[in-house]
Amino acid sequence: MKLIGKYSAASALRWCLGFVNVFVMIAACFMAFVTFLSLFVPDLASGFLDGLNDAREDPSRRLAVVERLTLLGAFLACGFTWWVINRLRAILLSVNRGDAFERANVKRLQAVGFGLLGIQLTAILLAVVAPLSIDQAPTDYDIGLGSWLGILVVFILAEVFRQGSAMRDEQLSTV
Repeated sequence: MKLIGKYSAASALRWCLGFVNVFVMIAACFMAFVTFLSLFVPDLASGFLDGLNDAREDPSRRLAVVERLTLLGAFLACGFTWWVINRLRAILLSVNRGDAFERANVKRLQAVGFGLLGIQLTAILLAVVAPLSIDQAPTDYDIGLGSWLGILVVFILAEVFRQGSAMRDEQLSTV
């Protein structure tokens, strides 16, 4: 299997990310809908969270701030994931065209880094508030050094791509 062009590994990976992106988008839309409804119909959202907890619905229970933060965190996690997948698909498209060091990929890689940073910060939020929303003790957030180093690597790669783009532009401008 070839690495770039039609029917390549990059093309197959882009297709797989597109398939996953459909489900992430569905989850993001659903969580946005539930989060929005929690502002106006709190009973619906509290029933949704009771269902996740396998608890009996209590009509007298009101939706707490912690539960709304859990719904917001779930929406943000889906949104950041969608953001990262779309930027990765755009990078893979430029790789398929044989132009990996285009200037737009620098911004895309930086956007991926910020998206991954958002996912990690959302994970911290959810580690604190999600257990409280289903009446469990808060869990400790395990700092995944690999995840944070991965974010750093993405930002470093963005700078490498910036220099590669400058070298490519310089090469194209010389005769």
